[in-house]
Amino acid sequence: MSIDAFSAWGHGIQTDGTPDCGCTDGNYTEAGLMGPIVRACVDQLRAWGISVESDVDTGNDRNMTYTVRDANNADARIYFSVHCDWNQAPSGTYPIVYPGSAEGIRLAQCLDNAVRARINIGTRGILQRADYEVSNTDMPAVIFETGSIRQDIGILRDQAAAYGFALACGVMDYFGLPYDGSSPTAPSNPNIDNPVNTTDSEGDILLEFGDENIVVGQMQRDLHAMAYEDQNGNELVIDDDFGPATEYAVRRLQSFHGLVVDGIYGPLSDAALMGEIRQVQEALVAKGYDLHVDGAVGQQTDLAIRDFQAKNGLEADGICGDLTRAALGI
Repeated sequence: MSIDAFSAWGHGIQTDGTPDCGCTDGNYTEAGLMGPIVRACVDQLRAWGISVESDVDTGNDRNMTYTVRDANNADARIYFSVHCDWNQAPSGTYPIVYPGSAEGIRLAQCLDNAVRARINIGTRGILQRADYEVSNTDMPAVIFETGSIRQDIGILRDQAAAYGFALACGVMDYFGLPYDGSSPTAPSNPNIDNPVNTTDSEGDILLEFGDENIVVGQMQRDLHAMAYEDQNGNELVIDDDFGPATEYAVRRLQSFHGLVVDGIYGPLSDAALMGEIRQVQEALVAKGYDLHVDGAVGQQTDLAIRDFQAKNGLEADGICGDLTRAALGI
C-alpha cells in the first residue's frame, strides 16, 4: 500500500550501529535540533489527512540508506529529509534536489516558499546535486537544509514547532490540497527560475574571476581540502570571492586533469574536483568512516579527514595532500 510522503529525520544510526549526530556546534547537534521539527511536521500532516512514514516514530533508528529503502518499499509519492548545515555555513535554507528533476525542484520550491512565508529566514537557493537521498529514491525527493547550525540556531532551537508546521504547509502546497485556510505559497508548475546548480558534467555550473557568492565558497572549500594552493604556495582562503588565488587553484586543477586551462570553473572542472573528493570519501569509508559519498566537503568529511590524519601520524589539517592520499591508498 502506497503512502503520500516519507519524512526522514536527518542522520540517525550508522551502518555499524552507532549513533550519528550529524553536524555539531558547541552543545547543539543536527540530529537533536531536527527531531522536534520533523515531529511537528509529521504530526501536522497526519492531522490534515496525509499518510506519512517517518523514522521520527521509531526513535531516529535508520540512516539514509534505510530511509531511502523504506520510502521506495512504501511507494511514497514524495520524500523529504530534514537537515541543518554545518557551523561554517551561511544563514538560510538550502534545498538539494537531483539535477534536472522538475518535480524535485517544484517540491523544493514549495517547501522553501512555505517556510520563508512563515519563518524569518532567507534562502541560499536550490542546489542541484546528485546526493544519495535524491539519487536513489524512486519519487520526487528533497534534502531540506533548514539553516546553519550556528547562524540560524535561534530559529532551529526556539521555533521547531513553527518550522515543522511550515514544512507541512509546503507539502500540502505541493499536493495542491487545502489545509488551514492558507492559500498556497508556491506555484503548481515546474518552471523554476534560477535554481543554484553545482552538478558535475550534467549541469551548467559556471564560476569565473570576479564572482562572489556562496557557491564560490563551496568550490574554494573543496579545492582547499584537495590540497590546491594559491600562486604563492599557501593554503587557499575560503572567502566566497573568486579572485586571483582561486583562479590559480582552478587552473592547477584543470592542468592536473588534462582540461583546457582557462581558470573558468565549469562542468568539466566541477566533475574533476568532485571525482577527487569522492575518491577520498570512498577511501575513508573503506577505512571504517561512515560518510555520505557525495563529492563535496562538508563537516563530516572534514572531520573524518582530520581524524584519519591524527590516527596516522599526519598533520590533522583536513587537507588531502600526497601523504594523506598515500596513507589512504590513493
